[in-house]
Amino acid sequence: MLKTLFRCLPLSLALLAPLAQAAVYTDAASRVRFNVPPGWKVRPSVVDGQRVLRVVPPKADQRERAAIDVQVFSRKPGRGDTLARLAQKYRREGDNREAANFARGNSRSGRLVTEYRDGRFVSNRLWIVRHNLHVFQLGDKKRMAEARCAANASEFKTYRRQMEAICLSLELLKR
Repeated sequence: MLKTLFRCLPLSLALLAPLAQAAVYTDAASRVRFNVPPGWKVRPSVVDGQRVLRVVPPKADQRERAAIDVQVFSRKPGRGDTLARLAQKYRREGDNREAANFARGNSRSGRLVTEYRDGRFVSNRLWIVRHNLHVFQLGDKKRMAEARCAANASEFKTYRRQMEAICLSLELLKR
């Protein structure tokens, strides 16, 4: 028994090593912090007048074939943006969105984690299904952080751990 354990130890450490090497990225402007897997890059941009941090995988084929899209941003919460209402919204079907596989809220930490699939038509009337991991982090009444990790459903499983490392480590910093 002990001999088997010592044989498996190096293999298990080798599998966990990339996750342990993740760097912590802190954005002073958005006041958010999250882990970035090795080789991934953070690119700040402005979308519709809002600062968005795009986290990009290291290889071009990952961006192309898997269509990985990771966005982290903070914003002012809307009137109905409570954990309960957001969870209820994602538990129901949307326009092109399936009901969430799960929507787990923790009112103590002010966090909601949802996982769902949505679809859309792309060129040549091709229907693409995307798998999404979406995390909401409530701060005070004036701030909320979001992390959206999405990839084509057929490729999501391959990059799941890396995207979870980003989205699930989201933390809204105090002012």
